[in-house]
Amino acid sequence: MESSLSDFAGPLVLAARRNPEVRFNVFSDCAFVSASRKKSADLLSAIRFAFTQWVADGIPVRGGIALGTYRETYTAALDIRPKNFIGNLFSGSAVIAAVKLEDSGPGALLFTNEKCAKFYAEKHGEPIFVLNGHRIIGWSDQDRILYWFVGISLLRLLKLLSLKDGAEDPRAEILLNNLRYSSVATDSSLPGFLVLAILSLPTINPEARKRALDLLNIKDPNDFVPYKELISEWLKYKDRIKILRKLADLDSSIP
Repeated sequence: MESSLSDFAGPLVLAARRNPEVRFNVFSDCAFVSASRKKSADLLSAIRFAFTQWVADGIPVRGGIALGTYRETYTAALDIRPKNFIGNLFSGSAVIAAVKLEDSGPGALLFTNEKCAKFYAEKHGEPIFVLNGHRIIGWSDQDRILYWFVGISLLRLLKLLSLKDGAEDPRAEILLNNLRYSSVATDSSLPGFLVLAILSLPTINPEARKRALDLLNIKDPNDFVPYKELISEWLKYKDRIKILRKLADLDSSIP
């Protein structure tokens, strides 16, 4: 057994304590979270809570959510299982659909399909986003959460872009999608401002900065002018910048 500061399971444990009628199955870097349709609001609340905690820990997680069946199977053999056996059998159409959706696009986002999107839009008034043809249920529109999400994603992207072939790395598209989602998930100008502020850091690799400007379609210096004074103020927050860098430098195997 190993200890780790990158705690994938911890946020799910906390979400389970807050949502007793939602089911959680966690293994390795994967989790299946389920609930009845009557508790669909609780399900989304639990997922959103976990997402916000993962972001706070610098762990980007991708998910898929779908409607369908979910069954847990209990067999008599489990009555005699030894302590060194840990297992849980579950299956169903929602399990299969969610797995496919999770792998359908890049980004630390919550991907869904037309059926599930329509259900959450009509029953709960949830906004549905579409990025590159993929339907996404928003997991946060809070500025304080998006602040860290944008900061971590952009700093990791800049690290990739400092490499010769970094722009072609599949992870670059993941991080770009994180930034695209953040820009449409809120009416606030914070995501756009923070991108410009980070690109104004004197320590940013010039070549990586140039590539980021091209990928994000930012005009230098025109787009920076309206935020010039705010950026100057932000650059004074050395501790906040330091925390962002530390989170961005955390090594995570979770896509």
